[in-house]
Amino acid sequence: MRKYVKEVAERLWMDIREYGIAVVLFLLYMIVVNLIFHAFCPVVIITGFPCPGCGLTRALGYLITGRWQQAWEMNPVIFLIAVIAVYFVVNRYFLGRKVKGIQSLLILTAVVLCIVFCVRMYLYFPNRIPCVYFEDNMQARFFPFYQQVLHEWGIL
Repeated sequence: MRKYVKEVAERLWMDIREYGIAVVLFLLYMIVVNLIFHAFCPVVIITGFPCPGCGLTRALGYLITGRWQQAWEMNPVIFLIAVIAVYFVVNRYFLGRKVKGIQSLLILTAVVLCIVFCVRMYLYFPNRIPCVYFEDNMQARFFPFYQQVLHEWGIL
């Protein structure tokens, strides 16, 4: 059993060494951007509009704390992502195998995210979180007419 735990830990440590800097930089980005813009997503920060991934961070928090209904409402794709993550972790770390089909699963996830995004934008924009317009965006700051144009076009 100790040998098995040691092998799992070695595989995990190898990935931490290889990707640790990227994870730290990503976390720093999250903190700094949230402090400055009170938002996380670059699409939201720049345009004010939600992106296909909007709500995933909150959905993950809800999923981890067992609030599945709220997770579904934030972004239902979190359940697909969770299943793929479990599949990856089990194969990569616990079984020590190459994760087969992960690229196909990630492409599938991206396609599902886009489909769900389109449906949610059609049904809920701009009145239901996370499908809302972020008024304090970069476009609106630099181009005073931006929001006026969006109103004239009937987007807002």
